[in-house]
Amino acid sequence: MMEKYFNYKKHGTNFETEVRAGVTTFLTMAYILALQPMILSAGGFDAGSVFTATIIATAIACFIMGFYGKTWPIGLSCGMGLNAYVAFFVCGALGHTPQEALGAVLVAGILFVIISVTPIRAWIINAIPKSLKLGIGAGIGLFLAMIGFTLMGLTVPSGDDRVVMLSFGFLQNPLILIALAALITMFVLDKLKIKGAIIIAMGGWTVFAWLFVPDAILDANYSNFSAIATVKVPAITHL
Repeated sequence: MMEKYFNYKKHGTNFETEVRAGVTTFLTMAYILALQPMILSAGGFDAGSVFTATIIATAIACFIMGFYGKTWPIGLSCGMGLNAYVAFFVCGALGHTPQEALGAVLVAGILFVIISVTPIRAWIINAIPKSLKLGIGAGIGLFLAMIGFTLMGLTVPSGDDRVVMLSFGFLQNPLILIALAALITMFVLDKLKIKGAIIIAMGGWTVFAWLFVPDAILDANYSNFSAIATVKVPAITHL
């Protein structure tokens, strides 16, 4: 039934590959479940409600993309730029309530749906210069890399809306070393064309950390989560 609906052979894939790809996509997106509530709670949103809403919205969006889009292997979830804009500019600088901000988001969502089902979508896409399209992709990639480095503890807030690299003193932190080892393992396995490289690296080193440095995990300071979002505040408030 799955083969008939998704037509695996036509697209050069199979059920095993799709499951592996789905797990990999989940692991690379899972940080949103923690980061989204932390960012929006700074704007007055209830963190628990945001956490639940993020899961529901992500699940529904991914199901629709999977069953309707079929050939587009794209995971959909909340935008990490818009949430900072809502929390720190709309609710923070402008002083609007979370309810008012959500109303604006609803209107924006309706407009996006209208644009998507009409020729307007193609007009907008074709009007965007190729250089800007590439720049947006690169910018998102750098933002995600900054999130990863900050959560690893490899970069820290400097106090003036920037992040700075740590000195070699970070070598004393076992969690940072494990994170770097996982990253290197991921690159090596991918270079060797080993299937499931991301899952193997992340899963293997996570188990290693649980077994050999459990105290470091329990004592870890995750306050840097909030610092990730504040990096973008000056750029937003000075528009």
